Amino acid sequence: MAEALKVAVRVRPFNQREKDRDAKLVIDMQGPTTIISHPDTGEEKKFTFDYSYWSHDEFDTEENGYMVPSGPKYADQQKVFNDLGVGLLENAWKGFNCCVFAYGQTGSGKSYSIVGYGENKGIIPLTCADLFRRVAETQNETTAYQVQVTMLEIYNEKLRDLLNPKTAADQLKIRNNASGMYVENIREVA
Repeated sequence: MAEALKVAVRVRPFNQREKDRDAKLVIDMQGPTTIISHPDTGEEKKFTFDYSYWSHDEFDTEENGYMVPSGPKYADQQKVFNDLGVGLLENAWKGFNCCVFAYGQTGSGKSYSIVGYGENKGIIPLTCADLFRRVAETQNETTAYQVQVTMLEIYNEKLRDLLNPKTAADQLKIRNNASGMYVENIREVA
């Protein structure tokens, strides 16, 4: 059965600016629960999601650049893919339209989780690699596949076509018809 929605949060390592300012870590994660502690009083607020990924520390960087767990809490890119990307791929394989939505402030780690960098490939490249591996393994004279992809960024209430960045934001409009929601004039790659 297809899942309607999964919600995951991920904490990233401090960036250089945060290190230079001696930022205090106020986040902890225990299973699916994210705990935020007030930096002065220590008062805690707990929030439970489908997944809470700890990627702040407890990792080593291999020679090729891949970050591997060195402790039990660390969630590497493969862990995130196994939890989120595999289900996405299974639903797409059954013919469902699928969507990955990343939300957060600038610099919070959305692009790393979704796209990744270097050997640390994110959900989208890992999903695509597995999808096209499956297509190659199962396609034959009687079975053909069609994959269609769009990539959209919404930033400051403006739409941006990530597969055709030259498209002006005012050309992209969110529309609704009998089939559902769609973005008018977005580039669709098949």
